[in-house]
Amino acid sequence: MKAVCQLIVLVLLATLALTLLGAAVFIGVGALLSQWLPLSLFQASALAVGAALAIALVIHVVTAMMHLQFDHTIAGDDFDWEPEEDAGSDTPRTTPNVPKVGRNEICPCGSGKKFKNCCG
Repeated sequence: MKAVCQLIVLVLLATLALTLLGAAVFIGVGALLSQWLPLSLFQASALAVGAALAIALVIHVVTAMMHLQFDHTIAGDDFDWEPEEDAGSDTPRTTPNVPKVGRNEICPCGSGKKFKNCCG
């Protein structure tokens, strides 16, 4: 039982030491940033912590995406990539009978402006 208590105390001390070391590193980086940028030590340290969190997030997302497996066989092997042909495709398409409007004529939308200054 005494060995377990000593192990727990050792783990807590190691965690505390690593936390203090991490804080010292961020304060050190903040001190360097405050020399180069017009920021206070607190602002520069907060910037260093935020940058470290952003980098950690990007690394986490990239490593998570590397473990994804995509199923490229959703459509199946019998999927026909060619479009289906309609039975009436041999009939020519017709365009609606709309009179062509010149650029300097009055716009057909009813605004009263020239077509080139309105809809054209």
